[in-house]
Amino acid sequence: MRASRSIHAAISALAIMTTVPALAAPAEFPLSRIFTSLSGNLPDGWGRNMDGTFKQSASGVLCPKTFQSFDFQRLIGPDPATPNVLGTCLYSDGAGRTGAIRIRSYLEGWGDDQAISTNDKLLMATDGSAPPMLMRAGISRKTGGGRLTVTVDKSGYLVDCSVTQLSHETPDRAFALYCSTLTGS
Repeated sequence: MRASRSIHAAISALAIMTTVPALAAPAEFPLSRIFTSLSGNLPDGWGRNMDGTFKQSASGVLCPKTFQSFDFQRLIGPDPATPNVLGTCLYSDGAGRTGAIRIRSYLEGWGDDQAISTNDKLLMATDGSAPPMLMRAGISRKTGGGRLTVTVDKSGYLVDCSVTQLSHETPDRAFALYCSTLTGS
């Protein structure tokens, strides 16, 4: 008796699903679409893992929730003003230092100054002369504090690992160097 009720209920549910389009299950519904819809709108090319980390698909760069003394704050997607930047993960240590992992495609001549453009060209060399990473230090134009950036090539994309602090001393290098080992090829 129970078995016939279960079969009858299943047949009724199937009949309803096939007659009411709004309830019908789509033929294809990948699991990744479920996770994307649950995690909100993500920038193009980005996904969110079950552990809360973000991943930029093309480069394979993973932005962890925490590392060193820094906690993830937010993900900034591509901006039409800088189409080669695929996204940036921002971090804070709660003590006035900020960190960033920026993923970008190579664009010859791009950057705020000639040093960035030169570094990018060196890192993207295909003749075997590319260094494993390049580092630059200076003053942040936004905050006036010390800034250190390590750039690496990851799967043909440039990854900038930056740390900024409000004081004018050279920032703690641990974030930038550790970040470059997480993302470097």
